[in-house]
Amino acid sequence: MYILYFGLILIVGYLLSVVSEKVGFPKIVGYLVAGLMLNPNVFSIIPNDFLKITDTITNFCLAFITFEIGSSFSIKELKKTGRKLFTLAFFEAFGAFILIFIGFLVLSLYILPLSTLGITTSVAFSLIIASLGAPTDPTATLAVIHEYKAKGPVSSAILGAAAFDDIITLILFSFSISISQSILGTQELSVLHILYSIFYKITGAVVTGLVMGFLFNKVTSILKINNNKSLLVIFLASLSLTYGLATFLGFDELFSTLTLGFVIRNYNKVDDKIVDITENGIEELIFLIFFVFSAMNFNTSSITGIIILLIGVFILIRLTGKFLGMRLGTSLLKMSPNVKKYAFAGLIPQGGIVLGLSLLISQQEMFKDFSNLLIGIIMGATIIHEFSGPFISKSILKKTKEIEIKPTKKAD
Repeated sequence: MYILYFGLILIVGYLLSVVSEKVGFPKIVGYLVAGLMLNPNVFSIIPNDFLKITDTITNFCLAFITFEIGSSFSIKELKKTGRKLFTLAFFEAFGAFILIFIGFLVLSLYILPLSTLGITTSVAFSLIIASLGAPTDPTATLAVIHEYKAKGPVSSAILGAAAFDDIITLILFSFSISISQSILGTQELSVLHILYSIFYKITGAVVTGLVMGFLFNKVTSILKINNNKSLLVIFLASLSLTYGLATFLGFDELFSTLTLGFVIRNYNKVDDKIVDITENGIEELIFLIFFVFSAMNFNTSSITGIIILLIGVFILIRLTGKFLGMRLGTSLLKMSPNVKKYAFAGLIPQGGIVLGLSLLISQQEMFKDFSNLLIGIIMGATIIHEFSGPFISKSILKKTKEIEIKPTKKAD
């Protein structure tokens, strides 16, 4: 029966993504709606037992997503503009992280139900949700930029910052998880141990990704593999082995697959074919499965008035943090007034990796006291961001006169 359910998930997810695009929204909106419709807590179409097999699949999908993040970085491009764009990403991501942490720590200690669980749980919850507020999903903004042929300093600043803040997010997430595990009592509580834990996880992950990337490049070179079918098989094997090996050794799995993507993108002779396989071959399938499964795992019974209120608070604080951080970064870099004023708005959309990271939290028993609350806020914010993202992006690019008045017409 599981295969029947899986087929239903694919067809419903695909059809609703088509509908979503037809009405002017990103495909992710359709995927999330499909997941909520097929959620065992909403309708009884698919049983709860099916969710048991989704953890491994969503982890694989998350590995694929982080691989694509790594493969989007070219050493040549990094040498040209990497330093400037990383500075922008650093400030806008940290701006959101710091404000969300402070805001939700105050809420957790004095207003939320977590206040009854003690300060350590409140700190852990605030750290993790702050790390999930840092990243940006530029998909909606990118779609608008392509549709209207937008070009200018604001567009460049938005896309450049978005490219780097996923890496910063992974660092913040690893940092937050290590501290949270320590203060909740699962690890030794000391600054030295926390720093060592972060260093061990990230360094080990990078080494794992480097080694696996080197082996992948050697195998494809020695065997002269350059056809898409064979490359796909070896790619999927390498991705799974890298993620699995990092898990086995206690390293950060997402950093390992991100590093794998970077190594293959920059040091493989047929990297263009591998990018084509991922972006034009299996990317849509991976995204469909990932987002539908994410929504299916959401405990809808946890939606309460307080969560709806907190979604609004999260969005507002994150928006303020992005604005202040981007303002500071653009001022230090002496960028144009339009970039200072408007670029942050293109970094509002959120999705992709944050849903996967929130699911990783839900899989760990130590975070059971706040995992449903966390996922509820993140998923609600993601849906709102994905719905509003295209309109916000179009508006700011019009104000900065970086888009044409009318969208480009497709050829008959």
